Amino acid sequence: MRILIITTPIRPVPSIYPPIGSLAVIKALRKSGCEGVELYDIDALRPAYEIVLEHIKAFKPDILGISAVVSTAYEYAKKISLDVKQQIPNVTVVLGGNLGASAEILLRKTGVDFVVSGEGERTMSAFVHKFQETKNRAHFSSISGLIYLDNDQLINTGYPIQIPKEEVYDIDWTDLERNSNIDVFFPQATQSLLAECSFAKDPRIFEKHRQGKTMGLLVGSKGCVARCTFCHRWDKGIRYIPIPILMERLEYIIDRYNVGFVDFGDENFGTDKRWLREFCDAIKKYDILWRVSGMRVNCVTPGYLKLMKEVGCSAVYFGMETGSERMLQIMEKKVKLEDNYNVMKWIVEAQLQTTIQLVIGMPGENPQTIKETAKFAAYAACLSKDKNPLDLSINYAQALPGTSLYEYARHQGLIGKTIDEEEQYLLSISDRNASDKTTTLQLTEYPKLITEAWRPYITATAGSAYVFKYGRKAYDEQLKKSQYFTFDKEENNAEPENTVIKHAAKETGYFNFPKEKRGEAFVSKVKVDVSSTTDTIKDKKDERIKIVNQQLPGILKLLRIKRFHVIMVRYPVLTYRLRIFLPVFALLSDYSSNGFNYAAKLCLEYFKYCLKSMLFKKQFQYMYKSLRKIMDNDIGIDPNDDKAMEPLRKGR
Repeated sequence: MRILIITTPIRPVPSIYPPIGSLAVIKALRKSGCEGVELYDIDALRPAYEIVLEHIKAFKPDILGISAVVSTAYEYAKKISLDVKQQIPNVTVVLGGNLGASAEILLRKTGVDFVVSGEGERTMSAFVHKFQETKNRAHFSSISGLIYLDNDQLINTGYPIQIPKEEVYDIDWTDLERNSNIDVFFPQATQSLLAECSFAKDPRIFEKHRQGKTMGLLVGSKGCVARCTFCHRWDKGIRYIPIPILMERLEYIIDRYNVGFVDFGDENFGTDKRWLREFCDAIKKYDILWRVSGMRVNCVTPGYLKLMKEVGCSAVYFGMETGSERMLQIMEKKVKLEDNYNVMKWIVEAQLQTTIQLVIGMPGENPQTIKETAKFAAYAACLSKDKNPLDLSINYAQALPGTSLYEYARHQGLIGKTIDEEEQYLLSISDRNASDKTTTLQLTEYPKLITEAWRPYITATAGSAYVFKYGRKAYDEQLKKSQYFTFDKEENNAEPENTVIKHAAKETGYFNFPKEKRGEAFVSKVKVDVSSTTDTIKDKKDERIKIVNQQLPGILKLLRIKRFHVIMVRYPVLTYRLRIFLPVFALLSDYSSNGFNYAAKLCLEYFKYCLKSMLFKKQFQYMYKSLRKIMDNDIGIDPNDDKAMEPLRKGR
């Protein structure tokens, strides 16, 4: 029995996040007695598509497992499954990951034979052993966690029993050494943009014993205590990996890969305070610097942040999402607005790094809720002169299968209810970021030219508030360190005065990219072959603009190179004062990026909205409560949906 598990390219550039789901399944299969199981990490290796097909064909798998951890992987999953079926007609294709929430589409429109719902460790082990006995699909109904077609009827065997916490993310790193590019997952900290944004302001990076160290990623828990209405997950609740096991895994990567910086990639780190205190007590002796990718704003205190800082933490990130109490209810965040305000204050006091992460454009969003969010961003920007007001991540709500938001969009006719219509939507968002405004659904009552103005409005509000409090010079120094600009190659060591980045780059080599432009260094290092099947979101407008002679570019240069959105960041006070014209700026940006026809379409939509608003005022028709409650109580289930899909559409 030959089993090959492949990953799908998630974004144009590989991330430090390893394919731990695939690795856990592979190890579980081996422990259950399955031999001939291998990984092919397409996401990290980025081979040309033709090479991918040749590799799979040469391996001759009996079972091909596709790990599609994001729903935006649909186009690639469809293409690879159909092409492999053509090359190897007898292969059985099994797909796992969040894309499995669209099981019916996958089974009817692609080359996928079985979909795994939930954790794959037990399900895949049981599936493979049954597969060795029989190919009769009726015999697979006893295996929980499978969805498949039997005589054109959709069969859902229900979610599997979750594995115990001691077995969560039990992986063999050497699989990545053999079948991936291990340097992707353990880059030199000096060449990691993730390390730069998280650790650059921590003076502990100067300590001699940290020189030459790599950065790695571990996960301390699985799941989340919340059920945000825009977020899909297979897991119910949360399981924390016991500290002795987690520390054993930490010791392994420190010893084997020379790790000195760690990203704990949890979604919900440290909600269990006993676990968090035990974690802090245990990690102190390793003397590493670490960051937390996800923590809830209502699950921290100044005391715990101080404790985390003392034992090596440099940065903590939160899903704050909004500055509006009403939108928190729609999202079912189960936090209070004051929690967002408090955590920002505490983070700054603890001298920890963070980024304000926002999701805008959910149903019920309107200019007033956006003003409330902008007010929150301005508050955070003014907490400290050293806090970069551009540490903002503002994404549009992206309707993903298995979420209340997706079902709401279906009900509103924004996606469609037929299999063909849903597939067209999945194709349209394939390999697209949530920040991509061209594929963003209009989930509010407002036209795109208005909703596209919301993001620069929030940014300008935060930037102008910072300028008013700390002055234009201080803002420009922060702007030079933002994601919009980079220093010219010859000036790479001439970073702004009085910043840790300047000294780290010049004196210790930290965060210094002498051979490549920032943002492209990592791509060059791992020799990524970005083919047309893996790169749809790279755009010149996202490249950093060079700073020459320590001078930020003026408005004329930015106009000449058509970087209209950067003009608004460069001049936040002017942008804020001219905020009534932001839809016009959005139109210019759309025209520059997407052409006349797209811009004309937006204009027509805007004028129709203006005409209708003069006749009657359209408002959000539901109460501000959880979108899940709106779907369950006010809208209900579509009677035409296949009953087997109901658990997947509702999510966990």
